[in-house]
Amino acid sequence: MSSNPEPEEPLRLASADEVNQLISIYERHLPPTVQFVLLLENIKRMQATICDSELENASHRFRKSVYVLKDTDIVQHATFLAIGLEKDLFIIPHTLQDPPIELTDAIRGTKFIRWELHPVFVIEGNNEIKDHLIEVAEARNLKLQVWSDCLNYWMPQQKASKITYTVPHDVTLRPLQEEHAQFLNDTWPYRYEQSKWYIETAIRVNGGFGLFDTKDGSLVACVFKNDHDSVGHLYTIPSRTRKGYGSTLAKALTKKIAFQDKQHALAFIAPSNEQSVSIFTKIGYLPVSRTIWLSEQQSKNSK
Repeated sequence: MSSNPEPEEPLRLASADEVNQLISIYERHLPPTVQFVLLLENIKRMQATICDSELENASHRFRKSVYVLKDTDIVQHATFLAIGLEKDLFIIPHTLQDPPIELTDAIRGTKFIRWELHPVFVIEGNNEIKDHLIEVAEARNLKLQVWSDCLNYWMPQQKASKITYTVPHDVTLRPLQEEHAQFLNDTWPYRYEQSKWYIETAIRVNGGFGLFDTKDGSLVACVFKNDHDSVGHLYTIPSRTRKGYGSTLAKALTKKIAFQDKQHALAFIAPSNEQSVSIFTKIGYLPVSRTIWLSEQQSKNSK
């Protein structure tokens, strides 16, 4: 009696040319797809420019690979999954197909998703991907829950590159160093087991800015470019709020992303964070989409 054959793997690793092709396709659907353009640009840059020794020391959240459908032309629906490594397993699936049938089938059938490691899924909001993903997880006796739901605000590269700003007189603006990761991690409400490593990598490979007190040199406010190549972790210590520090840092990093990195600017903001919403909208950012973080365990929630 013959056993049933193993189902064929639906995904394969994308080539560098195919990642470029995905970026080009998603650029044609801006602005709602800006988060995927920037995500793919981050993965492309990490794979192309970070040497082997440094890559080995990089956070697993930054070490994502892009997978595409094995037997389907990318141009048809631009379906892909970006999958990180096991110690910081973030998975970003997306497709331009509506409903997302081929993406759902791929998630259900692929062996590249390590479900036993309780991955965090980062998906676009307001579409069917969330419901389908939850259904696939439930078939494996796993319960995914929404742990974070943010609005995405963006500014086109050309507009963002023209931003100007003035640094308040009581602080100096300097690039963040890896040694500041401990401070950033301690003040981050979404910290988790691997988050300090993630922040260290972000500072090293993506960069960020800090505002330092002119008298004692202490770090009083910070921001960095995250693994989605967007503005992340904008924070000011409670005793120094309402001095324009947040606006200064948001403008400084926005300008760097647009002028030096030649990218569009993006920020994830929780709708309840009225102060950040005010800062970014005053700068000129506009809401364009949503991002949802899904996880089986609350301790893995982060953004």
